[in-house]
Amino acid sequence: MTVMTWNEHFFFASAAIIFGLSFIYAYFQLKKTGGYSQNLLYASLLFGFVLQSVALNIRAYTVQSCPLGNSFEIIQFILWCTVLLFLILRPIFKINTLGLFTALSASLVSGISLLNPNWDTPYSVGETSSHSLIELHASIAIFSYALYMLLAIISGMRLLQEYGLKNLRFQGLFRSLPPIQKLDHIAHSLLWIGTLTLFLAIIFILFYWSDHPNSVSIIKLVATLLISVAYLTVGLLKRFNCISAQKQAILALILFILALLSLGTLQGAS
Repeated sequence: MTVMTWNEHFFFASAAIIFGLSFIYAYFQLKKTGGYSQNLLYASLLFGFVLQSVALNIRAYTVQSCPLGNSFEIIQFILWCTVLLFLILRPIFKINTLGLFTALSASLVSGISLLNPNWDTPYSVGETSSHSLIELHASIAIFSYALYMLLAIISGMRLLQEYGLKNLRFQGLFRSLPPIQKLDHIAHSLLWIGTLTLFLAIIFILFYWSDHPNSVSIIKLVATLLISVAYLTVGLLKRFNCISAQKQAILALILFILALLSLGTLQGAS
């Protein structure tokens, strides 16, 4: 039995299109009238989230386990978690444009993954470990990567706002961006929560590795450790004012790209 069906791809693609159209509509409304319907954008993201959920459930039914067997599935799961985080945290963060950038990021990343069929490589269901520690590690690690993606989005907004202030751009999108201080505070919190979550995921995979030393790739394990240590280092440097908030934002974007490159760690057995 292999993972090669088109049903879930239709729902994944539909979600990506919904996210993209939501961003385009909101952006041009913002540019034209100076604002857009927050409720409509939220509803659109919620609808896209439902489509993602349907697609992931179809894939999970196909493989009879959590669908984390290849890069495509992992990316889609990260996007699903990221949108879920936005839907939950929106009332807490109270950043209007966060939905706009979340829609853009989800649409772009999902579109890229859908346009690269090599990322959705077929695999036998038997190759996917169903061990409880493996699935627990993968679920927690996915959540931490979603936090890092949200951190990257916030960091991008922060850099864009700084660019607008330096170049005296106060209209359209720049006018709607929140204060830099607020973005810095949220970014710092997300960095620490994401890092602690990833360390927790690493602890679980180390427990599994201690009993099954030949079933976990040392290279992939080390890659994940390096990613977590890198984020921890950035957090400590910012905590002790060794780097500026701008450099933290830049490093957060770079590290998230590196984190995506280490996604193979989440596939469990090598």
